[in-house]
Amino acid sequence: MTALPTAAERAWLDSFQGARHLADSDVRRHERRNTLHTLRGLQVLARFAEERADAFAASNGVPLATVEVITRQIGDPLVRAQAVGKLIAAVERGVDFRLGPASWLPDGLEGAGEIGAVFGNLVDNALDAVTATGRPEPRVEVMLRYDRGTVDLSVYDNGPGVAPHLRGWVFERGSSTKPASLARPRGIGLALVRAVAEARSGSVEVGGRKGGGAVFTVRMCAAEQHQGARRNAPCQADAGTSRRLREDR
Repeated sequence: MTALPTAAERAWLDSFQGARHLADSDVRRHERRNTLHTLRGLQVLARFAEERADAFAASNGVPLATVEVITRQIGDPLVRAQAVGKLIAAVERGVDFRLGPASWLPDGLEGAGEIGAVFGNLVDNALDAVTATGRPEPRVEVMLRYDRGTVDLSVYDNGPGVAPHLRGWVFERGSSTKPASLARPRGIGLALVRAVAEARSGSVEVGGRKGGGAVFTVRMCAAEQHQGARRNAPCQADAGTSRRLREDR
C-alpha cells in the first residue's frame, strides 16, 4: 500500500503548478528527500536569523559565507530553503557546495515549487555523482539566474561525467545506473527535471566539464507575480539554450 503524503509533502507537491500529473506514487517517494532538505533549510534559516553569525557557524558546521550568499541572492523562500537544505546535505557528505556569485532569483515567481524541484533533483544527482567516485575534493557549484521571464539553472560537478552516448538516455524515466528498490525508485529525478522544463516551454541538456565531470543546463519560463497578478515577460527559453554552460568552467 502506498503511504499517504505528509502535510509537508502535500505542500511540496501542491507547489507544482504545471506538473501535477507527475505527482504519482513513485514521484512522491522520490521527492521526500527534497521535502526533508527544504524543511531542514527552513530550520537553519530560522536559526540564522535569530543567532549571532559566529555562533551560528560554530554550532552548525555550515559554511556561513555560503548561507549569506544564498539568503542574499535567492529571493524566493522555498528555493532559498531548498538551497540551504542541499548545502547541509553536501556538508554532511564532505562535498564543497557553492552558489555562483552571479546567481540571482527574485521572489514572487509563478511555479517556484517546480523551480525548487528542478534545483533539488539536479543537485542531488551531482552530489551522488561526486561522492560515488571517492574524489579527493568533491565539488558541486550552482548558477541560478532569472532574466525577463526566463530561469537559467546550471549545475556543475567534478564527478565521472556522463558519456556522450548516454546524454539523452539519462533523462528517460527509469534510466539509472544505480540499483532501485520499492523504497527508493530510481530514474525519477532527471525525468522529472525534463518534464518540468518542457512543461515550461524550456529544455534540459547535459555536457562535459573541462577537467572532468558533468554540467547540467536547464532553461524554462517563469512569469512574475505582483500583488496577486501575473505579469508575463517575453520568455526566450524555447529559443534554444543560449548562455550555454561553458565546458571550460
